[in-house]
Amino acid sequence: MEQRPILSEKEKIALMNAGDSTSRIMTLDGTTADDVIQQRRTKEFNKQVDAYVEKLNEHSANLEEYSKQIAENVESIEIMPIGPYIMVKLFDENPFQRIVRDDKSGLILDLGGQKPQYKNTDNGQIEEEENFIKVGVVQEVGPECKYIQPGDTIFTTKPSLVPIPFYKQNLYQVAENRVMAVVNEGLTERFKNLKK
Repeated sequence: MEQRPILSEKEKIALMNAGDSTSRIMTLDGTTADDVIQQRRTKEFNKQVDAYVEKLNEHSANLEEYSKQIAENVESIEIMPIGPYIMVKLFDENPFQRIVRDDKSGLILDLGGQKPQYKNTDNGQIEEEENFIKVGVVQEVGPECKYIQPGDTIFTTKPSLVPIPFYKQNLYQVAENRVMAVVNEGLTERFKNLKK
């Protein structure tokens, strides 16, 4: 029986990376280089998991502390945009579009803004396009806003919106000059009065 040399871990890894068949050499305790590599990978993975759990626990503790500080004033707490900014809650779909069908054949003539689907060439999955134009109801306006008021429905572009992470309220902020159009009753009269 041929006697094989006992290799260090680094030598085994080097041989294995080089594609040498001697990576099946067994150590005195009966483990192979593959076993040593697998143990090392498992140990490294477990270290990463432990570090992530520790980071998550720290984040959770910070959120708990911040919640206690805010809870003292939760009844009187408010959120308002400043300057010429508007706080808006978006609709999932544009409420001003309708599906149009032919009365005789029932054929759909207009999808009413339904998002088209496409096959993503990067991952091969069927995905939904995102609408570029967003519609939402104004919740609050900053003190410098001239044309927009709470309760108005506005049209704006997706890149103009900035999410406001406030108690998962689905709020977004947009500058008044980035609003494309406003919908409400009495707008003509309101805008006439602003010119005076």
